[in-house]
Amino acid sequence: MAITGAAAFPWWITLLALLLLAAILVWATQRDAALRTSEARASQAEARAEVAEALVTAQAQAQVATATALQQASSPAAAVDRSLSVLLAAEREPSEERLRALNTTFAPAALAFVRPEVEHLLSGGLHLGGHSAYELNVLASDSPAPDQAQVRTRERWTYDERTSDDQRARCLVETSDQIYRLQRSGSDWQIADIDLATSSRSDC
Repeated sequence: MAITGAAAFPWWITLLALLLLAAILVWATQRDAALRTSEARASQAEARAEVAEALVTAQAQAQVATATALQQASSPAAAVDRSLSVLLAAEREPSEERLRALNTTFAPAALAFVRPEVEHLLSGGLHLGGHSAYELNVLASDSPAPDQAQVRTRERWTYDERTSDDQRARCLVETSDQIYRLQRSGSDWQIADIDLATSSRSDC
């Protein structure tokens, strides 16, 4: 009987040791899984924070860019560029609608400055076409008063004059320095007067 009890004792110890080892392995596996889950959640939270920060930064940059674009679009220099586009459009296609647009864009004194070129085209049954375009370089811009502005430019105009059947009548290139005086007209600027500083013309 003593031999049987002594032989059984190590067997129970071995069984207990195996059970304890299994429990430790299960606990370690669960702890490792919990740590990985925690790390994954932390990484996800960090990623969400980075995305949120990036979104906030992008929104701030977009707001600054929008404000800058709006400021530039409403600047006196931009108004001069738009006015010259209206003038070129009227000279390309001198319809009643486009000619009326000149009266809105240019005040009487400024209109008297640009109208002779338009009249020259109308009297000869001509219009600008082909390579007609302008290049505008703003040299200076200032606002002596909230409702007044002055823009100094250097321009290069190509006047490709065409007949009604789109045949070239003549082609000139004009380079000039001009001073535009603008006044507030509602929420936009209107060109009040134009001074021609220098001008030279040559054939295309």
